Amino acid sequence: MPTRWKKVGILGGLGPLACAHFYTRLVELTPAGTDSGHPEVILLSSPDIPSRLAHLSEGGPSPVPALQRVARRLEQAGSEMIAVPSVTTQAFLDDIASAVAVPVIDLLTAVVEHLHAAGARSPALAVTDGTRRAGLLHRALTAAGLTPVYPDRHGQARVQECVTLVKAGRSHEARARFRSLPSAPWAAAGDAFVIGCTELSPLLPALPPGTHDVGDLYARAVLARAATP
Repeated sequence: MPTRWKKVGILGGLGPLACAHFYTRLVELTPAGTDSGHPEVILLSSPDIPSRLAHLSEGGPSPVPALQRVARRLEQAGSEMIAVPSVTTQAFLDDIASAVAVPVIDLLTAVVEHLHAAGARSPALAVTDGTRRAGLLHRALTAAGLTPVYPDRHGQARVQECVTLVKAGRSHEARARFRSLPSAPWAAAGDAFVIGCTELSPLLPALPPGTHDVGDLYARAVLARAATP
């Protein structure tokens, strides 16, 4: 246990359920025996931030000004580090970091380091259409020598459908549809299954063997950075 935790700011609303689930996992993964053993967390959920996916795929309004505004508010509130629990939003991490003096924790690096340490070489990725097109996680994985496996057109449509259902507040339907994906033929072609979107993280409360959730991996990385001697 650290003698003191750094204050963690969570830039949330990307979407709201993903943010809430990330905070829950942050609490559950903290090695604390009492309430006072947890880090102080400042969570700011701002669902009015323009769609990151729409900007990347369709040239929609830039989310950068809003992301920077929320990051500055977290810093002004006392955050000593900032977590951004959204894979797609990692495309704007440098823009966010440039707006504040405190560190902004990189999700992609946390995922790659974990998969590499776990011995995965061909991870099957369940990611959003936008993340797949932008190649965010793909580039990070291939740079580390990993070869990602992706769904076929039908499988990708099912993954994106689950994300859309979550954003529409229909998590129960999304959970039922997502449950079978880790055993789909395209997923079995990989040596690990990666839930590569924090919107999907709440859909499998118990992870099957060989399944890795980016939300959990990021929460562990944030806690490691928040721990002080």
